[in-house]
Amino acid sequence: MRFFLLLTLLVVGIFLTSAIQPLGKGYNSHCMCLKLESRVIPQHNLRSVEIFPRGSHCKNTEVIAGLVSGEKICLNPQTMWVKKLIRFIEKKERVIKTA
Repeated sequence: MRFFLLLTLLVVGIFLTSAIQPLGKGYNSHCMCLKLESRVIPQHNLRSVEIFPRGSHCKNTEVIAGLVSGEKICLNPQTMWVKKLIRFIEKKERVIKTA
């Protein structure tokens, strides 16, 4: 009887671990931005911009800018200049994908 109970637990454990989706590189299970920056960042100070759409990890779209100084800051996606930046990046990515 114990043998069947252990066997059942083992099978259920293997099934559950194989059903769990692995998290991709850079995936975070919670919001990364606690403080948002609304001021305009000059283009020559920007090194990179990463856009993380809202999802199960965070209810908000997150925009993280890498600065030339090495610092990373979270931009407020509700400000007009960041909305324009997001549209520009998305348009640029669409052009690259169709090329």
